[in-house]
Amino acid sequence: MTAGRIVIFVPAIHAFGGVERQILELSRFLCATGRTHTVLCFSCSIDLAAHAQWPMAVQSLDPPRNPFAEARSLARYFREDASGDIEAPLFFDLKGAFYAGLAATRHFHLHLTDPPSLLPRDVSKHAFSLRNRCFEKAAPAAGWLGMLRGEVVHRINKRGVNLARSVIATTNAIADEIEALYGRRATVVRPGITMSPTVRRATHAKSGMIRFLSVSRLESSKRIDWMLNALAALEQSDRPLSRRRPWALDIVGDGPEAAHLRELASRLGLTDRVVFHGHVSDEMLDGLFTQAGLFLMPAIQGYGLPALESLARGTPVILHRQSGVSEILNQPPWVESIVEGPEELARAIERMIGNIDSGLLERQPKPVVPNATEWARQIAAVCEWA
Repeated sequence: MTAGRIVIFVPAIHAFGGVERQILELSRFLCATGRTHTVLCFSCSIDLAAHAQWPMAVQSLDPPRNPFAEARSLARYFREDASGDIEAPLFFDLKGAFYAGLAATRHFHLHLTDPPSLLPRDVSKHAFSLRNRCFEKAAPAAGWLGMLRGEVVHRINKRGVNLARSVIATTNAIADEIEALYGRRATVVRPGITMSPTVRRATHAKSGMIRFLSVSRLESSKRIDWMLNALAALEQSDRPLSRRRPWALDIVGDGPEAAHLRELASRLGLTDRVVFHGHVSDEMLDGLFTQAGLFLMPAIQGYGLPALESLARGTPVILHRQSGVSEILNQPPWVESIVEGPEELARAIERMIGNIDSGLLERQPKPVVPNATEWARQIAAVCEWA
């Protein structure tokens, strides 16, 4: 029997982030194993295929922008597959579950990268049936209308999750939340990275310039302000950091907080030391990773692939203890975990600089990070794409 075509569905592709990187890795694996596949979306404003060095088809349905029209277009796409050769597709993220629930889609698999608690714009957190149960630290009450809307979205999400043939989560914490919300236990498959032999490894001098690196979308949840305030505090201490070690902070990414963060850097007197790069090419990002002496990721991340990329290059990491990769990365001196805020981040930066200067990192093995090819192989196995 001839293997069918594989469809990977993600509702929108408007940034090159963690989900898009996972889709690329899955596409790479499918291409290497000779499997025909298509990345399907409602709308796409970036050239995702340009990031692939292999044939990758991206198809945009472009329906009217309302959930009912989008759900109808999705149902029509699978219904009108005249050849009937599409295998059970893989839907990505909670929005994918929502559209599956709205369209009553069956015979699909679901990959949840982030749960509702880590999605600031997800309204299902306001559902009255979830009140005081799953989201003690949720956003302020949305009023009865907001709660009613949240309840409707929550029930559609729940329907989508439970219609899926299988559900995949990236961490145990996400699997626990999915089970609490929807009564469905997910299979945990941890994403990994692929390091090309040509990628340059970081080298860390015990003196001279140290460059801190952040790679994320510039929005409040990413806590770039923590980094700026922590470094400003170190600079304003009795022993200013710059007198001990010249430093710079490279911020890669763009988003709604860009202007505010530039203003904050100026107000803190850090303009000459902070570089806002915006979106960069893969080649430039590789160069920034190579130059970095310390990677900063203080936000709570559903997972946190950049932390793995940094460690694989030989760059230590400071991350939030509740980020997904903390389940597998809890190994000082290469990894420092924080919880509280800029003050704790500043202390962690001091400790990491001490680890570098003392040569402690050189005497300790780097943490082993998951491999992207193995992750893709496990995804294919769960989806039964034999």
